[in-house]
Amino acid sequence: MHSIYDFPDVYDVVLQRSPEIIATEVASIERLLTEHGVTRGRALELACGTCPHGILLARHGFAVTGIDRSPAMLAAAARRAAAAGASLRLVQGNIVDFALDVEPFDVALFMFETFPVITAYDDIVSHFCAVRRHMRPGGLYIIDLDPRKHGVGVSAEEWGRKTLPLPNGSVEVWNEDFPGDWVEGTSHLVMHCRILLDGVTYEAADEWRLRVYGPWDLRVLVQTLEGWALSGFCSWRDLSPDIADEQHYWMVLEARP
Repeated sequence: MHSIYDFPDVYDVVLQRSPEIIATEVASIERLLTEHGVTRGRALELACGTCPHGILLARHGFAVTGIDRSPAMLAAAARRAAAAGASLRLVQGNIVDFALDVEPFDVALFMFETFPVITAYDDIVSHFCAVRRHMRPGGLYIIDLDPRKHGVGVSAEEWGRKTLPLPNGSVEVWNEDFPGDWVEGTSHLVMHCRILLDGVTYEAADEWRLRVYGPWDLRVLVQTLEGWALSGFCSWRDLSPDIADEQHYWMVLEARP
């Protein structure tokens, strides 16, 4: 069985945000960094995929490293960076624990609401320790989050079935929710894709256990993490603290000395 991460161009159609949204997010990242005295610097993009934020930051003068587990997504990131005239360092690795032989970063990014896939507390701690080892004191860690106001799912249902066109075929997409684990605080989602490319059909399924967070849960979590201070929560659009109606929002941490 394939994964959607094996098909970067299909991922773009199914899950990628629009270029306009990514440009707005990058503008907000740069504004936030400017407010902390950084106009150019070193950036780390975690679970970078095709690294759209990193490519824009690199074009704006940042030295960018991206880390992801998918070789196909990293290969696509390299091609797209080259086409955009941007220089990236791309590393295949595990975001739960990693070691990079690089100078400390000024900012780390975890975009596309992917952070909640790290569900075990020991893995969460390991992840934050790994990121902190690579940050300079005062560096910022920006994490993109889904509000998930519905909480942990309690029923099974299929939803969101649709067929989307591709340049050389189509992709049929549907999702399955399963009862989550209320004790562990995780939801359970499987996304299915039936991909038709040049007359060949590929079946892909990606299963995610997702930890359900609210801002209060995140405040408590940060209190348990060594080397980090919570800077706050804000809108990805304009850094406003009003995140109540946002479909996703940012948590911003600062690396302690």
